[in-house]
Amino acid sequence: MRILIIEDEENAARQLESQIRDLVAFPEFTGVIDNVEDAAALLATKPRIDLIFLDINLSDGLSFEIFKDVQVDIPVVFTTAYDQYAIRAFELNSIDYLLKPIRKEKLQQALDKYFRLENRSQVYTLEQVSKLLAVQPNYKRNFLVPYKDKLIPVNVDEFAWFELHGGTVKGVRLDKTILIMEEKSLEELSDVLDPGKFYRANRQYLISRHVIKEVEHYFSGRLYLKTDPATGDKLLVSKAKAGDFRQWMNDYKY
Repeated sequence: MRILIIEDEENAARQLESQIRDLVAFPEFTGVIDNVEDAAALLATKPRIDLIFLDINLSDGLSFEIFKDVQVDIPVVFTTAYDQYAIRAFELNSIDYLLKPIRKEKLQQALDKYFRLENRSQVYTLEQVSKLLAVQPNYKRNFLVPYKDKLIPVNVDEFAWFELHGGTVKGVRLDKTILIMEEKSLEELSDVLDPGKFYRANRQYLISRHVIKEVEHYFSGRLYLKTDPATGDKLLVSKAKAGDFRQWMNDYKY
C-alpha cells in the first residue's frame, strides 16, 4: 500500500506515519510534502499512490487549492485541527475527515473505510472482466517528427528521453540526435506513451526506463539518475517521488 502524507508539521507527519505503521502491514510511504505548490506538482504527474493523508492548512495556503488545478482520483483522508472545513472536504475526493490530535481508533476507522471501498472496486462481473481484458491501452509507437527539411518516422523505443527547455519539448534519441516534438508539453507526451516505458522524473524530463543505468541517493532524500547516454543536466527525482520511482523501476513486466 503506497501512502502519501501532505503535512506541514514535521512532528504531526512523523506521528501519523508511526500510527499507520502500527495499523497497516508493510505500508510504503512515498514521502512527505509540506506545501500546496509541491503537492499539486506531484499529483499532476499521476503518481502511483493508493491513499493520501492531506492536512488542510499547509505552509502556503489551504490544500483545497490543489484540487482547483489538478484532477485527483486518489482517495483522500483529510486531517486538520479545525472542524469548519468538513463539508467542503467531503465535496472533494474524501473518504474521511480526521481531527487532530488523531486518535488511533479514528485512524483505524478511516483505513477500514478505505479497504472496504478498495475491495468493492476490485469486484468485477464476468462481463466486466471480459471487457477489461478486451480493451488494450492504445499507446503511441511512432512519431512523425520534423528533421532538417523533411519529416521522419521515429519509433518510441529510439528515444532516450524527452525534455522541456525554454517552452519547447525535445525528443533526444539514443544517438543523442535532438528532435523538436509537436507536443507542447511533457503532459501531452505522458498521456500517449506507455507509462511502463517512460517515467516523468521531474518537470523537465520524461525518461526511458532502458537508459537508466544507476540510481544514487542524493541530498534531501532525492535520487540521482545516471543514464546512458547522459543527460545534459543532473537528473534528480524529488524525495516526494522517490518511493513511486523505485516501485516503477521494480515493475517485473518491463
